[in-house]
Amino acid sequence: MIDPRQPDYENTPASQRRATYGYTPQDIAAKPHVSIVTPFYNTGEVFAETARSVLCQSFQQWEWLIVNDGSTDPSSLRLLDSFRGRDLRIQVIDHEENKGAPVARNAGFQLASAPYLVNLDSDDLLEPTAIEKWLWFLEAHPECGFVKGHSVSFGEQRYLSKRGFEEGAVFLRDNMVTTMAMIRREVIENTGGFDPDLRTGLEDWDFWLRAANAGYWGGMVPEFLDWYRRRTSHSDRWSSWNPKGLKRFRRLARLRYPRLWERNGFPIRQVSEAPHFSRPNPVPPCQNRLLKHKPRTLFIVPWMEIGGADRVNLDWINGLIAHGHEVTVCATLQAAHRWAPKFSELTPDVFILPNFLSLTDIPRFLVYLIHSRQIDTVFIANSTLGYQLLPFLRCHCPDTTYIDINHAEEIHWLNGGHPRFGVGYQEMLDLNITSTSHLRDWMVGSAADPERIMVCHTGAASELLNLPNNRREKYREKLKLEGGLPYIVFAGRLCDQKRPLLAVEILYRLKKRGVKFYCLFIGDGELRPAVERDIRRYRLDDSVILAGAIDHEACLNYFAASDILLLPSAYEGISVALYEAMATGLVPVVSRVGGHEEVLSTKEGFLIHHGDNEIDDFVEALSRLTTEPDLLRTMGLAARCRIAENFTVDHGIEQLLSAIAHARQLSQASPRQIPTPGFALETATLAIEYARLTTATSDNPLLHRLLAKVRRYKLGRFIINNWLSKKWVKMFGQTVFRRVRSWRD
Repeated sequence: MIDPRQPDYENTPASQRRATYGYTPQDIAAKPHVSIVTPFYNTGEVFAETARSVLCQSFQQWEWLIVNDGSTDPSSLRLLDSFRGRDLRIQVIDHEENKGAPVARNAGFQLASAPYLVNLDSDDLLEPTAIEKWLWFLEAHPECGFVKGHSVSFGEQRYLSKRGFEEGAVFLRDNMVTTMAMIRREVIENTGGFDPDLRTGLEDWDFWLRAANAGYWGGMVPEFLDWYRRRTSHSDRWSSWNPKGLKRFRRLARLRYPRLWERNGFPIRQVSEAPHFSRPNPVPPCQNRLLKHKPRTLFIVPWMEIGGADRVNLDWINGLIAHGHEVTVCATLQAAHRWAPKFSELTPDVFILPNFLSLTDIPRFLVYLIHSRQIDTVFIANSTLGYQLLPFLRCHCPDTTYIDINHAEEIHWLNGGHPRFGVGYQEMLDLNITSTSHLRDWMVGSAADPERIMVCHTGAASELLNLPNNRREKYREKLKLEGGLPYIVFAGRLCDQKRPLLAVEILYRLKKRGVKFYCLFIGDGELRPAVERDIRRYRLDDSVILAGAIDHEACLNYFAASDILLLPSAYEGISVALYEAMATGLVPVVSRVGGHEEVLSTKEGFLIHHGDNEIDDFVEALSRLTTEPDLLRTMGLAARCRIAENFTVDHGIEQLLSAIAHARQLSQASPRQIPTPGFALETATLAIEYARLTTATSDNPLLHRLLAKVRRYKLGRFIINNWLSKKWVKMFGQTVFRRVRSWRD
């Protein structure tokens, strides 16, 4: 998966640097559900890369029809011959003379046996999960005749394209997409396929318009799923790829398909949502059974965003892979998923479910995935939908072990947040894992069975403990930070949980004492405008640097250049920033919340109680550390030793592996009750309705803008946290805004 913020065009799907997964079919003779059609004409060695991207697809229930369109190049023919008889699913079809790509495509379509057809040129590439996501998109969206993803152009020209079928009638002026797409068989049959006369190029553009003229249109999976090899100029091979040829084609298209230029003549994709409380179909469209040689684990997460919980997921997934596991990741919420490329660096089996599924198709896709990969262990990691689908998953996949992972209770959200779900769904789980003893005690106090809960501390990467003694000066010079004064770091999302406004007030009081310092604010969030306002109001501009949201490596560099961690959180599990800051020798001054006192004692830093004297206690601790260099040095060394001895990621992985083994023993010695199919289906139906309602009440942009303004004030934050968090109030707000919008319109 390419990172659109830092695209690496050399790391293609055929690159040896890519993470791998055991995508080998269990039954190579299984009936194909997808036919891949590839025209081949003197392609050369790059065809080996195309073949690698096909053979490494996560969906293996395919047939591949390679149409040799009269190739004459000896090296190309030798390469093509190496695929004859190599795999029962690969068929090479020979044309004695070169008839052009449209004829070759149509020949492949005529021999294809599957209900879904994939266009793939012989020098282009597919991401490992492309075919699987396209297949499920068309299964979940019957209104679409074809589908593709965003495109990566590589080779002589390099760029990313997000344009696609959602632009509709823009296709009358330009072709927005590459040829690579999945098409329903009925679309090919009812349109006659590609025009054999357009052998000089633009046959794909004609096909999309031909399909539109027949009433079909397509959809997009908003991920970069295909790689289109670019030449310096395509006109060297396709003579129609020039301004004159494009103009001639537009004129021809208007003559062929005049109805599309009429008012409302271009088909509009009609998205039809399933009726409320409609039951999901539990039967998957196909099996796609894969051979298994290693233990396999599925992580169900809400998103892949910058944050402590996702940092832990990355560390644990990396550790499991290092210990011989193969890992799949499914995200259940629509979000930016800025860390999705980081997850795909570890495993290619990454699925953002809302990108290609409707809500009603998520339950059966998860069941399909567990059966396809033969998953041993499913982790529910902060996914509400994951919890709510547990009865459905346990009913249809009873031999799998189910574990949840929680880090902190959230009293102001759902009366405890995901740990409360962990208590409520404990009878559907084989084991609960908490990252602190504090949270384990909270769950036991909420009526959870203590015998089914294990503590796995997360920790910091061991590499952080190997920084040189002169790291402060080295990294300050690297980051161009001024030397001399102590650096305080606030690291966390700028939200109510981390209390950044309180941090600004603490710094203001510290400066009033005459203490000189610099402070780095690392992170971003809804309170950033308020933080900026208070920095200006308290005249801290010369002392505080807002670094914003930065990547993990840059954050660690700032830690290495700094002296003190300031974290006045309202609640925590154990902050990942605390582990990493202590590992780099920072002295923590943090709130005594969650499991912080499990890591930190008076030898390594300061734990500050919430209460009336809280700000004074923070200021006093910071004042001592910034004016007593010997104390700062001693505590910093003690902090590093504490992490090295007890709280590294390696320690956490050992605990995690022990927890998995214990969960499996429990599942065999004391198995959970398997829900009946009818009950499982009803709970899945309710889960979908809950997700639909939550999405409807949280996606109103007008409401979000109003709440963002209200949050700037203390009274506003109090109202939101203690009153507006109730779902019925959000629903009321949604109704009010609908009325206001209708009056305005």
